[in-house]
Parts: sequence; C-alpha cells; structure tokens
Amino acid sequence: MAFCNSGDVRVVVSVIIPAYNAAGWLADTLASARGQTLKDIEILVIDDGSSDGTAALVRDQMSEDGRIRLIERPNGGVGAARNSGIREARGRYIAPLDADDLWHPRKLELQVARMEAGGEDVGLVYCRSEKIDAQGRMITAAFATELEGWVPRSLILRNFIGNASVPLFRASALEQIGLYLERAEQGGAQGCEDWDLSIRIAERFRVGLVREALVSYRQIGDCMSLNVAAMGESYRITMDRARARNPALESSIFRWSAGNFHSYLVAKCHLWGDYPACLRSMLRAVLEDPILLSSLKFHLMAGKSLIRLLTGTRGQAPWSGIVDAPPQPKQRKPRPRRQAWADAIKRKRMQALLDQDKSYRPPDSPPCA
Repeated sequence: MAFCNSGDVRVVVSVIIPAYNAAGWLADTLASARGQTLKDIEILVIDDGSSDGTAALVRDQMSEDGRIRLIERPNGGVGAARNSGIREARGRYIAPLDADDLWHPRKLELQVARMEAGGEDVGLVYCRSEKIDAQGRMITAAFATELEGWVPRSLILRNFIGNASVPLFRASALEQIGLYLERAEQGGAQGCEDWDLSIRIAERFRVGLVREALVSYRQIGDCMSLNVAAMGESYRITMDRARARNPALESSIFRWSAGNFHSYLVAKCHLWGDYPACLRSMLRAVLEDPILLSSLKFHLMAGKSLIRLLTGTRGQAPWSGIVDAPPQPKQRKPRPRRQAWADAIKRKRMQALLDQDKSYRPPDSPPCA
C-alpha cells in the first residue's frame, strides 16, 4: 500500500477530516486545525456525500488557506471517508479529526515531538481529551491515563486512546498494517473502526503519550456512538479480528473487554435517555463480567431507567446552552466499599496485562490487516 506522502518533505502532518452534513460544526473544527502552532500541515476534508452546505463551507475556507483540500465522494461511512483522505495524504504523519471536535493549538506540535523522540518503532502517539457539549463547554475533564509503550493487551481490554480525534499515526506504520475498517466491511455497522486500527498499530509498534488534554470531544445526542446496535456489531467484529490475530490470548481478556464496552454503552444510553438500550446493555455487561453486579452506579442507573420507563419521563441531557449557565461540577463522594472493591479488581486486571505487555514484542510474521 502506498500513499501520496513520498517526497513532499514540507508536509509534516496530514489532517484528515471526514464530514457528513457537518456544516453546523465544521467551521470551528477547521479553525482549530488551521490554528495549530505546527504550520507545516495539510488539511484534507472528505465530504462523504453531504446534502447540506459542507462542501461550500470548505471551499470558502480554501480561498483563505491554501493548506486545505476538499475531496468529495459518495456516502460510504466514516471509515471509507478517512481512508480516501489518507490515500491522498502527503504528510509523514496522519492526524484524524472528526468534523465536530476541537484541538488545542499545540496538539500536533507536542505529538510530533513525542513521536520523533520515540523513534521509528513508535507508530501512534495519543493525548488526553475532555468532553464538551454542543456549545463547546466542558462536561467531563480529561482522564489521567498513563499507558504507553507496548500495550496490545491493555488496548484490547479498554480503548484508552479515547476517541478518533486523539491519535497521531506514523504514515509508514499505516502502510504496513492497513487502514480503517469501512462500513461495507462491517455489514453496514460502524463505530469501533478507530479502536480496531489502534489495536493493529499496537500489535506492531509502541504507543506514545503526551500527558496533556489536547482534544475536546463533542457530545451530541445524534452522534454515531449512540447507535447501540451498530456500535455493538462493530465492536464484535473488532474483537473477532483481534482474537484471530492473537489466538494465544486468554479468553478472559475479551470477556472483561466486553464488560467494559457494554458499560460504556450503559452510561451513554442513560445520559441521553435511551432507557431500554441502557437496560439491555447493562444485562450484556454483567453477563460478560459478573463483577459489575457490585457496581452501585449500575444499580442506580437501572433503578432510574426503570422509573423513567414506567413514568414516561426523561432526565435532563448534558447542558445544551438553553439555560443561563452550565451546571457546576459535582463534588466527588467517597465510594462505597463494594464499589471500591470492584474498582480494585479492575485495576489489578489492568496491571496484570500491563506487566505482560512489558515483555511483548511483535511477531516476525507479516501483520494481518
């Protein structure tokens, strides 16, 4: 597989922005890409068959900034759109950015510095990210992850990269391991193709970390990660592929991973008022990992979801800017003993996988994309 990045030493990073009916968010996203302190970049916007003003907005910005390029294609899903951009990329590094997310101005500068300090066997550098609402106000602060180095088992257990706008990839690594899974390859599902790609990178290359929150990950009610059925199918395909490439891995890792993934869906569905999906995901999570039965948070969400279903009411979604001010952050309360016990077991699991990953080295056989 060959990209267009051979020979153009001026382009350090190719920013890849897939956009589908994204006119409402794309101007701010482009501004955050154009405002990077690392200036030797190109910005490729892939209009994935939009029916709004996405393409016109990009053309307007192209007249202001010659680093922007527009690629138009029939709708094929986010994976196919990203791949179309990567195939046209000229940079040594590839930085995906979703059309509604935002970057800190030094995001690319710091990640490139970490990548180049790590050497050729670092294929991915990630950073921390915060969650923002539709108005760009922070909902959740960044989680202080510390994982880096050889981490294939740990990344199967939990997608600590966070979201698709976080990683910086080495283009030569993508040439070796392949690109994103496309919607057509997943039977119409999508949602975990970024996780699948990160796992494949981690199986062949070391992962680096910039310990700063450099991405604002927007949470809106119609985002793709709320399509529970599609996300679940995409997750199943991702893990089936990981299992096939790593037949010696213990089955418990995949069970614990499934528990973590469905727990994520539980929280998402409860937050946005999809209470039937919340309860279904909760059942899947505890069947995969019964230790989740000790989670007080699970019990509270189950009770609230049942009450909402019985009464036909719905809780308040994350702040949308309609009220005068966003809610103040809640004070952390001490965790109940059984919750702390469950968390301790999860930490021991992760530490055990990290200890195994320390001795991991990629196999000599060619990678399976």
